[in-house]
Amino acid sequence: MAKRRIVLIGYRGTGKSSIGKALALQTGQSHLDTDQLIVDATGKTIPEIFNSEGEAGFREIEQHVIARIPSGAGIISTGGGAVIRPANVQMLRMNSVIVLLTSKPEIIFKRIHKTDRPSLTGLPPKEEIENVLEERMPTYRSAADFVLDTSTTTAREAATQILELIQSGICNPEKRMKLISSVIQTSIPSGEKIHLKKNAGCSDIFLYGILGYPCMHSKSPAIYNHLFADYGIPAHYTWFEQKNPGEFLKSLPETGVRGLSVTIPHKVTIMPHLDEVKHDAESIGAVNTVLILNDEKFGYNTDWKGIYRPLEGVTGEKAVILGAGGAAAAAVYAVSMRGYTPVILNRSPDRAIHLARKTGAETGKLEDIGKFSPDLIINTTPVGMGKDPNIPIPPQVLKPEMKVFDLVYTPKDTPLLQAALAAGCSVIPGTEMFIHQLAEQFRILTGIEAPVSRIREMLG
Repeated sequence: MAKRRIVLIGYRGTGKSSIGKALALQTGQSHLDTDQLIVDATGKTIPEIFNSEGEAGFREIEQHVIARIPSGAGIISTGGGAVIRPANVQMLRMNSVIVLLTSKPEIIFKRIHKTDRPSLTGLPPKEEIENVLEERMPTYRSAADFVLDTSTTTAREAATQILELIQSGICNPEKRMKLISSVIQTSIPSGEKIHLKKNAGCSDIFLYGILGYPCMHSKSPAIYNHLFADYGIPAHYTWFEQKNPGEFLKSLPETGVRGLSVTIPHKVTIMPHLDEVKHDAESIGAVNTVLILNDEKFGYNTDWKGIYRPLEGVTGEKAVILGAGGAAAAAVYAVSMRGYTPVILNRSPDRAIHLARKTGAETGKLEDIGKFSPDLIINTTPVGMGKDPNIPIPPQVLKPEMKVFDLVYTPKDTPLLQAALAAGCSVIPGTEMFIHQLAEQFRILTGIEAPVSRIREMLG
């Protein structure tokens, strides 16, 4: 096997240092331990650094040390919290295979309870391990390519298993080809088709994609593929236009699919097929992001972040949400987090009432908007998309003191936004939601924080 840079991440006590040394022996490569590099650079022990600089100071030193690690082949063992900072993940991911080492909490306790490391939380040791593991695990998963449980393995056995994982490749080429064949059968652009055929049998390239029906209009593939190139991630993003999300997920083992963006009509129906759904996605009742690791599927919702972040600095009391689907649920969650009282208006009152039962929001029909005098209006309906010249509410209800946020992003200047500007309102285009939710999604799927400015630049 050709020499590869292998990065080991995970909680303290999972064997990163000992397994790193065993990997170095088996591969003939050098081994670097970031904690040891910190000690060498500062002349202080880790406890001494924590005592004098605190955890924040230690993390700063750790980031500087990681930044100086050579980019060539080698084995790197990281500190337990190194990947908490996306900047570290970005540096460690470049041209690397990242392996997450895990162990049962009781095993970790047995391995580390006699060490002199300072407490991170002030909790009793066993409780701290469980709490910090729960807090960090999503970040660990985002950064990792493979996972290995080291609860019952020796360092040598674990090193051998890691090398076997890497040597066997990301996917089964036959299963990858079968999956790609189903993609090519859709109305995919010719350039994309050629690129997929070229890389289909490559076992070193992870696949990501947007799952929906339809979804061929999505601009996500071009943006993701540029970001993968920016950060040296061996991956490719495509379209997965599929009618049945459950059957599609069943077809993914051994294909090397690492993550999915989920769009209409699958954001709700995909949820029962996932192994774990994060709290915010469960509260919203919709998933738009799926992280896949060792065939386990984790569901997230980044739509609400795409609404929440553009509203920073916007003030008001009442927010009217137009529509009652998955995007509306995300909007209700986002405005509630910003301190607004949400009102859900929908063409079908029953759907609005159903959503309101979960959120406590007021409800009504679209034509009732004049009764509420909102400070903020968010359109989550598809009205105005593409060449549709309509707007979802009468233009005369728009007042100069209102802010209007249209989640439709094609076209950028929707009929609703044009009417709002004509009425003197301030507006937020749907591209802002797309940009911010994609940035959060990219962080979940790769562990890296892509600058919003870079995504905005690519979207044009």
